[in-house]
Amino acid sequence: MKSVLLIGAAAFALLIGGAQAAENPAEVDAVVAATKAADPNVCKGGQAGITAAVSAQVRSMAQAGKIKGNPQAVGAEAGQKLGKSCQGG
Repeated sequence: MKSVLLIGAAAFALLIGGAQAAENPAEVDAVVAATKAADPNVCKGGQAGITAAVSAQVRSMAQAGKIKGNPQAVGAEAGQKLGKSCQGG
């Protein structure tokens, strides 16, 4: 139940953009890579599409034990990184 709440909080944090820094940048990069692999056209969905796609990846990876740090922070940073990437930055 606690992990479900954390994952829900991660999705919410992506919407409001106010999370702590991720402890492990490799987890952020893994979420970004997994999101792009799952949907190569994720950038076409705009902010809402990116948020939904990153949230789904964070949820999946956290449940699989692939995120050891704070899923909320990892998701927020991954969303920001992917968004910048989509804008050419």
